[in-house]
Amino acid sequence: MLKTRSGRRASQRADELLPFIDFLKERDVRSYLEIGARHGDTFYEVMKSLPKGSVGVAVDLPGGAWGVESSRGYLEDAAKDLRGMGYHVATVYGDSTSQAVVDAVIEAFGWYDHRGPVDAILIDGDHRYEGVSADWHVWGPFAPVIAFHDIAGEGQIQPTTKDVVEVPRLWNELKPHFTTKEWVGAESTMGIGVIVR
Repeated sequence: MLKTRSGRRASQRADELLPFIDFLKERDVRSYLEIGARHGDTFYEVMKSLPKGSVGVAVDLPGGAWGVESSRGYLEDAAKDLRGMGYHVATVYGDSTSQAVVDAVIEAFGWYDHRGPVDAILIDGDHRYEGVSADWHVWGPFAPVIAFHDIAGEGQIQPTTKDVVEVPRLWNELKPHFTTKEWVGAESTMGIGVIVR
């Protein structure tokens, strides 16, 4: 189990997240967007592995169906720590598929003289089929590497909302059409899948 920056239970398995981070480093990723950053633990782990000066934007919807109202303070603290380490980091709050959030993300990357598409995106927000599909349609064109969390199995029930995790459904629809990589640990109900273009 990963030790998290926030001290909260890890949302990622080390045997899935660490190979994903190695993959990003091998591709010399220097700009990273995370949709569904929650407490900022995954965002923090990914960003601190990238070269100093890299640009990162974390998007979250505290209190949304897959968000936690109390997460904003943890995410802001993680962003502050990363800035102190020499990273250019911004946080954006709201519905990840809204034009306002898209505009805010584009502006955030522009603040740091970023040119062209984002190097990599992790989609880990709304896990319902409609939500993750909408994130894919909005954010898919922005990067050559698009990752999804919770690709494994048939999808489990989210304990608090009782929503079904439907990311595996979308992932299985996309896989035949793209070059992909997967990291799924033994008996995992999570997993990370990456589309590479």
